[in-house]
Amino acid sequence: MQHNPGVSRRRMLQAALACLASIPFAVRAQQRVPIADMHCHYGMITRKLAESGFADDMRTQRVAIVAWKLVADGRWIRRTSAGIEQVSDPAPGELASFFNYALDRMKSYIAEHRLRTVLTPADVDACIAGDSGIVLASEGANFLEGRLENLDSAYEKGLRHLQFVHYTRTPVGDFQTARPVHNGLSEMGRRLVEACNARGILVDLAHSTAASVDQALEIAKAPLVWSHGWVDSQGGDWRDQYGFLSRRLSLAQAKKIAARGGVVGLWGLGLSRPAFGWSVGPHDTRAYAREFASLVNKLGADHVALGTDIEGVGPNWAVNSYGDVRTVLDHLQEMKLEASVIERVAYGNYARVLKAVLKA
Repeated sequence: MQHNPGVSRRRMLQAALACLASIPFAVRAQQRVPIADMHCHYGMITRKLAESGFADDMRTQRVAIVAWKLVADGRWIRRTSAGIEQVSDPAPGELASFFNYALDRMKSYIAEHRLRTVLTPADVDACIAGDSGIVLASEGANFLEGRLENLDSAYEKGLRHLQFVHYTRTPVGDFQTARPVHNGLSEMGRRLVEACNARGILVDLAHSTAASVDQALEIAKAPLVWSHGWVDSQGGDWRDQYGFLSRRLSLAQAKKIAARGGVVGLWGLGLSRPAFGWSVGPHDTRAYAREFASLVNKLGADHVALGTDIEGVGPNWAVNSYGDVRTVLDHLQEMKLEASVIERVAYGNYARVLKAVLKA
């Protein structure tokens, strides 16, 4: 019988694929570096949640932990050519009502798709070991409506990651894109740092002004994060021409966060503006990876993490799924970053600060 090399190769390939398919998915997934994202709006803004494929994307791409952020002031802001701004004032009770509605919707999705809700350090470990988990998070503490005691209810509902400010005026403190009125954190904002530390809620300083960052670092007894944004030699100013410029975190302040054991998340903004210091274009996963490598060099591998802002950056995105994020990690490998560095950036640093803050 005449030997046919083409047929032999096909049979070998088919056998190899069959062997791979016989390995349980959970085992195959564990062979890849897990992903943890400090800031994500998947299924909340540009996708319909029920049709978003969020849970499937997490499982397919070996996403261990996502800080899934509800936008606490979402009904009262709009996107403009220069950035995002407040367009109306909520009536009394509306902020709390909106928060509860959004949180219940998120929890229903988690239950339907059998994702793990991350509440304790043990949950973090389980997710790194193979589960896919959600950290219930809020972008803005507006839902407190000026009453610190409302934090207890949010905690009981599962909130474990709280970004203090966003784009609307709040009694908590100042934010980067508007004229400051509190000189940083208000008295309530200072007490909120203490309350979050006591309760076991991760404090997120993203969007906060430089004064707020300094004050929070003085008060905090646990690591803090800046979940998403970018780092420049100079910090942003509310008078900057564009919102993405106002959203800069200065390198000096990033180093202060790092010195306290904290972590800075790099966002997936795809809006290349080299003249202004940001050189990641639309859908450019390689340039996004280069920014990670650069930030690691500036802050150290223990203090940089993913903060993709999936769906939060609108049409100007560098990554818009966890398949895109997996490609970013592949680029970091191609850039010859050490495996231990990639692991810390990909998931280890966010997992570490969560475990340092959450209560058993």
